[in-house]
Amino acid sequence: MDHAKFLTRCLQLANYGRGRTSLNPSVGAVIVHNGKIIGEGYHHEYGGPHAEVEAINSVKDPSLLPHSTLYCTLEPCAHHGKTPPCCELITSRSIPHVVIGCADPHDQVDGKGVAHMRAAGTKVEFASNPKTFELAHQSFWINKSQNRPMVTLKWAQSKDGFIDRSRAVHEQASVVSGPLAKIWTHKLRSEVDGILISSRTLAYDRPSLTTRLWGGASPRPVIVESSAHPVNDIPTINNLSNPFIISATKTTEFETVLCDPHDIGSWLPQLLDHQIGHLLVEGGAAVHQSFLNQSVFDQVVVYRGKNSLGGGVAAPVVSPELKVERMELGQDEIYVYR
Repeated sequence: MDHAKFLTRCLQLANYGRGRTSLNPSVGAVIVHNGKIIGEGYHHEYGGPHAEVEAINSVKDPSLLPHSTLYCTLEPCAHHGKTPPCCELITSRSIPHVVIGCADPHDQVDGKGVAHMRAAGTKVEFASNPKTFELAHQSFWINKSQNRPMVTLKWAQSKDGFIDRSRAVHEQASVVSGPLAKIWTHKLRSEVDGILISSRTLAYDRPSLTTRLWGGASPRPVIVESSAHPVNDIPTINNLSNPFIISATKTTEFETVLCDPHDIGSWLPQLLDHQIGHLLVEGGAAVHQSFLNQSVFDQVVVYRGKNSLGGGVAAPVVSPELKVERMELGQDEIYVYR
């Protein structure tokens, strides 16, 4: 049987839940009988039924389950959390064969789901290339293995390497990327839980930080406050939905983590306590450079426009040693560093 074909369908299904399940992974599952998919499902939202449950419940003729194979992107869970263990559901329905994309790094699972199924007589196999599935569940892996959110840095820069011209706070920002890049940014926002900017960027750019150009929920705004730009002095803070403040002092009525904002490692893990498993960092340049200098990031997305600014705010510097993928999007080039 062509395992790759059905595991690929599982990955497609998992993408439907991306951005809605944190801090749980977005998982996809299908059930195959005689080479045909008879059931499929994915994890729709945090606290809801898991992909395996959705797939099993979607099978119109349950009598086929003892003669079928279940495929899923991640090892079925083995513990009672928001939902019962999926591995127990699988064995209770006498599904004889399970093919898994990759293991689950959660310490309450991590092989226990596989062990339960094998003890019950279920044949369990893993994908030939589990790295593909680990990447699909990257934020979950980072949450569990490094005790912090996954971090994606994103900025747009001109052809000559500037993110903006030098300007006053009341002046509009320079536009250095095209409309398709803006839409793609909103797609990125729909897939993360939090979006971080500095209070200086909030004062100068007055962003809404929403996904208005793409379907899905908007991420929670996270503002790193500087003494030069107190959040209380920025009226547009009130336009943001439920902002979260990183600050050395408690200066607002908003939820705040008290710490040294420059020491990213001191406050980044605390975002997990607020359901932020994937953080998108959008600026400004000094904030981006701090994440780069402290090596606290997992991927970097850079839009490079076709026009030059001739000077201004220099773009952050990315190490040439990072692996990079290049693509074109309208008038822009996009570089993704990992």
